[in-house]
Amino acid sequence: MSTDTQNPQSPHAIESVEEMIAHSIALEMEAVERYEEIADAMETHNNPETAELLRRLADYGRKHAAEMKERAGGRDLPRIAPWDYKWGTEESPESAEMEHAHYLMTPYHAVMIAHRAESNAHGFYAGVASSSTNEDVCALAREFAEEEAEHVAILEEWIDRMCPPEEGWDEDLDPPNISE
Repeated sequence: MSTDTQNPQSPHAIESVEEMIAHSIALEMEAVERYEEIADAMETHNNPETAELLRRLADYGRKHAAEMKERAGGRDLPRIAPWDYKWGTEESPESAEMEHAHYLMTPYHAVMIAHRAESNAHGFYAGVASSSTNEDVCALAREFAEEEAEHVAILEEWIDRMCPPEEGWDEDLDPPNISE
């Protein structure tokens, strides 16, 4: 998955509010799963500070997914097979990219990973808003894009307050033994 925002011209437009909400819940839950996965790896490698931050990001995703489920109310949401999501990529736009994770990464790196994920989610929703022919879907997608833009702005504030790690942060004179 690219670190750029998603292409706003989705190959398959989302045309119902129910489908939009189903995509949003899946997007958030995949983000939660990935943040938890990376946090587990950080704990395994004795990096508790970064693990704690990733778990906090996962909690935000859980809360957002719960809000989406609440928004669904009594609607019958479609069950979408993983290969039928309309992300335009193999993974959900907000799924943190594993290739940017490193067992020695710092909280700064975790925030950068989250920033890319939130930016991708914003791009996805903006794309839905511009490609759907259903005005209710467009309005909901614009609202979700605004929320993701707020998340991006919050992360940018965090980044501005953090010191980037010094060069060589990933050098380990005694790396873990990994069987091949």
